[in-house]
Amino acid sequence: MPKTRTPHVYSYEKDGSTLYYVTFYCKQWDGTNKKIKKMGFTRQADAARYEQEYRDRLAGSPAMTFAALCDRFLDDYKHHVRESTYLTRADAIKSFFVPAFGSTPLNELTPVMIREWQNGLISSNHYKPSTLSNLHGMLVTVLNFACKYFSLPRNPAAIAGGMGTLKAKKENQHYWTREQFARFILSGFAPEHIAIFSTLFWTGCRAGECLALTAKDIDLEHGIMDINKTVTKAAHGYTVGPPKTTNSRRKVSMPKPLTMILADWIRRTDAKGNDRLFTKKRDDCLKILKRRAKKLGLPVIRLHDLRHSHASMLINLGTPPKVVQERLGHASIQMTLDLYSHLYPDKQKDVADRLSQYF
Repeated sequence: MPKTRTPHVYSYEKDGSTLYYVTFYCKQWDGTNKKIKKMGFTRQADAARYEQEYRDRLAGSPAMTFAALCDRFLDDYKHHVRESTYLTRADAIKSFFVPAFGSTPLNELTPVMIREWQNGLISSNHYKPSTLSNLHGMLVTVLNFACKYFSLPRNPAAIAGGMGTLKAKKENQHYWTREQFARFILSGFAPEHIAIFSTLFWTGCRAGECLALTAKDIDLEHGIMDINKTVTKAAHGYTVGPPKTTNSRRKVSMPKPLTMILADWIRRTDAKGNDRLFTKKRDDCLKILKRRAKKLGLPVIRLHDLRHSHASMLINLGTPPKVVQERLGHASIQMTLDLYSHLYPDKQKDVADRLSQYF
């Protein structure tokens, strides 16, 4: 436990009201003493708590509040993940974890408290099983950070157990067939949207990978697309950076009609070298996709479902799983099989029929 100190709290008058401020010196990571001053507290106790939490946070004490731990975790986390991942996780922590546990000292956070919080989320019926599972995983990660670096003796979230599931009901996943996509793409679009949607459907690339494409990434002579970067969400808009994983860097052969569509678009825009091919944003493309699907009576899908549609088409064509994995840029063939194993049941009968020929 940290030493108990007399808080350095003082009062002052402002606009006829009594407010409080705290000022103290605290040793920093580099060994220097820094003067800390924080004003504007309406209660003396809040000012005193600010000093104690500041000292606990700097010392990494397990008596620090959960909110203080989250600050420390996020300060570290942003150096190890993509900015888009950091922003997503930070939003979850601030929206779900801090309101529930923020004022609780780490060494007073129990599995029962976490279990009750989980039950509240589950009973609300507001969240998908995958969302619940991701939230639990993130809470475990934050508290593992406390166990590893700040002497928390055990992880109460791990003891509480999980909630939800990451395995989505694959029978509810949506795909478009080639015929459905043809109805969609022939319903009348601007040339840029034709190029974007066709690229997504006929290559299976991710939306961010598609929107990051430049002129030099398209080898029109050999019909090959070089996927080597992606557009991701940043604090102020979007940024272009490296692809999701090492396996995401890949060269994808394009069907001739798609090569012709992209050749026409490049000619229209006179794009060269590092010129980005597309100016549209992901959200705008999604809105157009959903609006047109409703109008045509097609299943309403996400942009990412065009990638699933491509995978489904490859499997129906008898493409080996390893080739599907390489084309989609999955980290492993196991990921491909986990995602699309439900599309292979009829293949079992094909195997049995072939084996029968050898009896």
